[in-house]
Amino acid sequence: MFSLKSEEKKIKITLYTILALFFIICLSTVLLYGDSCLLGSIEKANNDDVKYIRSAWTFMDTGMLTYHDTKEPTVYIMPGITFVLAFFMTIFGKAAGIVAFRVFQVILQTLSLYLLFLIGRRIFNSRVALCACVIDLFFVAEYYAATLILTEVIFKFLLLLLLYLSIFAITERKTHYYILGGFIWGIACLFRPTAAAYPVVILVMWLIKRYQLRDMLKLTAVALVGFTLIMSPWWVRNYNVFDKFIPLTFSSGNPFLQGTYLNYDQTKDYTPYNIGQTAWETNQNEKDTGIYRLKTYGAKQPLHYILWYTLGKSWHFWNYPFYWKEILGVSFTRAGSFHWLVLITAALGTVRLFKKRRESSLPFILLLVIGYFNIIHLPYYTFSRYAFPIMPLVGILSAYWLDNLIKILKGAGYGQLQNTNSR
Repeated sequence: MFSLKSEEKKIKITLYTILALFFIICLSTVLLYGDSCLLGSIEKANNDDVKYIRSAWTFMDTGMLTYHDTKEPTVYIMPGITFVLAFFMTIFGKAAGIVAFRVFQVILQTLSLYLLFLIGRRIFNSRVALCACVIDLFFVAEYYAATLILTEVIFKFLLLLLLYLSIFAITERKTHYYILGGFIWGIACLFRPTAAAYPVVILVMWLIKRYQLRDMLKLTAVALVGFTLIMSPWWVRNYNVFDKFIPLTFSSGNPFLQGTYLNYDQTKDYTPYNIGQTAWETNQNEKDTGIYRLKTYGAKQPLHYILWYTLGKSWHFWNYPFYWKEILGVSFTRAGSFHWLVLITAALGTVRLFKKRRESSLPFILLLVIGYFNIIHLPYYTFSRYAFPIMPLVGILSAYWLDNLIKILKGAGYGQLQNTNSR
């Protein structure tokens, strides 16, 4: 499943070279830029990354999961990032643990690149897979993400692993793939709750593959066992602390409210809301205000809001790479240009995929995963950070088109050579 034994020697050498080069660049980036890529101030705790760091410190000292307030237990975030940070800080210390966490992310990024090859090979072939790896090698956002103290890198690795297991589960129909997939699905949810509805992708693939209903029910139950074993400690903790069942988080208020403003412009039709005495109350007030805005302004401008909640937010999701600080001498313009080159060629690859749809239905799982994460973020404040984990999959579609282009060009060159020789 993860082996390269059947690969040609030149494929192995090329892949190992790409992986080694990626690891060296990524590690150098992390060591070179370090805390200069922090999004907020550790003293002020004014952004996600520094709040995660403070959450880990508080968890180490008190055993309490916190986020906004160090004295108030939270269900605002999933606990995965806090646990991982606290693990490295316990071993290396509160400051050195942050460095160790970044190095850990470098390792995960390299393993993700290997998974990208495996996914591309399984869906298409080794040439397409290598091409996708080369594309990812030149994607500067991959190196930038490794410097950050966020969930993106870990979640991307888990998503790629989950997708790879899904491919085997769907094609080989073996129970143990679904059991393992359930575990990875649960772990992914501990970092990003947006993974919770991932089985929708599997359901669509089951329908495409014409699974029988009894098999669907059996395999769903099997996957839920692994998922429940991973998530149940979180559910028990939430019930004990908040006296209610909270399956994921209770924290969509602010991004939901921000998402109700057309083009995120809060200077027009701004709606004030009350700051509660706790983060819980504030979150509920933000949700209520967002619902009020949709009922009020959405009713006045239905077409504008329909376009905003489909095309508008999708544009913000895709229009720029997750690259907020220039590193390694790569300008924002160059990063954006490469990003769009990948998107355009991926779109061309998608068109070709539909033309060749009778050959195999398996590649459509890429489109389903990409579409799922686009759609799942539309109700909220949507931007390029959330597209980062699925960009490698976009790269596979780009590589699929480029591989076909190369074959066409080679074929044209061979034809010209034959014509020349026949004269």
